[in-house]
Amino acid sequence: MIDIIVDPNLRRRRPRRPLSDKKKAAALFRVWHSVREMIEEAERLGDTELVHFLAVTQLLVEERAHAAGSSVAAFDQIDTALPN
Repeated sequence: MIDIIVDPNLRRRRPRRPLSDKKKAAALFRVWHSVREMIEEAERLGDTELVHFLAVTQLLVEERAHAAGSSVAAFDQIDTALPN
């Protein structure tokens, strides 16, 4: 039998600080482009169910970017042809 020993005096991590609006927008933009690349790959593979799932994910990322606030640029107002 294996005993699990837990040391209650372990040093705990500091909580992460929330991202600034600018960094959040940049992260969402990178995620959006990654999902877009995955959609293209799923289309190449002919997996329509995966394409649908990823398209829904892409819409959720766009919605999150719009809901993040007015300081986050809307995706329809920027060139999304190439990632940063």
